[in-house]
Amino acid sequence: MVWTFMGNARMYEALRDYGDRIDTIGLFSFKVDATGTITESGVAISNMLTYINKWPHIRWLLTIANDGANSIFKALRDNTDGAQDTFCSELVRIMEKYPWCSGVDIDLEKGDDYSTHEASTAMFKHIYETVKAYDSTKEMNICLPGMTSVNGSVGGENWCVYGDLDQYCDTASIMSYGMAWAGSAPGPVSPRSWLEGIYDYATQVMNPDKVFLGMPAYGWNWQIYDTPENIGKYYRGTSHTYYAAKYWMQGLYNFTDDAPPQPFIPIVSYWDDYDMGPWALPHVYDYMEGRDAVSKEYPQMAEVINKKQDMRVVSVTVKPTLTNCSGTIWFTDLMLQEGPALTGYVPHTESRLTEDSKVWFNGVVRSAETVIVCNVGDTSGGLDVHIYPKSDMAAGSVQLAQGVGGQRVVFPNALAAEDDLALLASVRECTKNGVTEPKEGFYQYSAAWNSKHMVTLEDGKSARVLFELQQMTDGGVSI
Repeated sequence: MVWTFMGNARMYEALRDYGDRIDTIGLFSFKVDATGTITESGVAISNMLTYINKWPHIRWLLTIANDGANSIFKALRDNTDGAQDTFCSELVRIMEKYPWCSGVDIDLEKGDDYSTHEASTAMFKHIYETVKAYDSTKEMNICLPGMTSVNGSVGGENWCVYGDLDQYCDTASIMSYGMAWAGSAPGPVSPRSWLEGIYDYATQVMNPDKVFLGMPAYGWNWQIYDTPENIGKYYRGTSHTYYAAKYWMQGLYNFTDDAPPQPFIPIVSYWDDYDMGPWALPHVYDYMEGRDAVSKEYPQMAEVINKKQDMRVVSVTVKPTLTNCSGTIWFTDLMLQEGPALTGYVPHTESRLTEDSKVWFNGVVRSAETVIVCNVGDTSGGLDVHIYPKSDMAAGSVQLAQGVGGQRVVFPNALAAEDDLALLASVRECTKNGVTEPKEGFYQYSAAWNSKHMVTLEDGKSARVLFELQQMTDGGVSI
């Protein structure tokens, strides 16, 4: 189900090209006033007839809104001067005018507190019975505020009691968005905990087959550098569509009425994996590297943060030049300094070490386990890991990591039962049944003594695992 705001060409194009994927559309073409009179305003029905005829499978509803005016809601609820009776007769009139409609969509917002819930429910009962008396095949959708319980509205619309309204609608569209809004502090429009609370409450007291949850396809740009009155605004937030935000981030808006654009501004963006929403912070001109910290607390992190593009050093040529010196010179490691070229620290210890015994560790993992590899060598060594699934596993469901989640690697392709998935640090290869296989992440290594390794599989499924380790010890020929 979607509501239409045919405000630009792209929206018409989306309906034209993807209408086969839409079940229900509410046409925002009607307004109701405090007398109960309905007027046509908004999306012109004449502009929609092409799509109405093209997509007969869509459940086309006539949406009647009060635009959040409490005075109108109150007049209809209390039947002031017969406003509720007039509204019901007006509904019949517009359904007669547009007989192709599947019914009506009642979008009455900004009611009052819980003390008015009985009168509010009685209003919806009257509307529903009017629609069904006119034509029992016509359907009625009602738009409801997000509630997590009786008296559980974050916006004060506690007139709404889901369980009481359930019998007076064919479907209910719950406006489960707007926790963060123009006048609020920055935050997710639909926080996960709130959304889950609405879902749990609605499905407990209403017929779940009737319920549609609203998902926000918009965002907010909050100006937080000063108070609204100092920047000439009533609220600090300005709404925009997803595409508007995306184009802004990409520098496609110049904000100068097509005059030469201002210089690009740096933006830090990130994805909130809990509330499932993107964030962007403009005008960020600096950020801290890890070594900028003046103090540290452990544990520092539970995952690898990969800030830069993955790159690999293919070869490094070092030509030391020595003059006027004597004695023994040791080359033990290589430091690549910060700058526009490669950077990092690479130990060069191969010639200083010698191979110790080779060890193998077998086991069976179900869903997820932490495997401890006992490396009694003097230093770390590369791990060769083989995973043999006992049943098929979905793409991306198999992962390896070290410690508490660092050095993570994900295998993006699906696996079949008894495949041999091999991640071989010793030869820097990843294969499946002997054929090169893609991976996303890092080869694994075993730290000296008790090295911890996280193995994650598709939930409820199991696999045999084999860890091979060439232990290393001090020794070898010095250079």
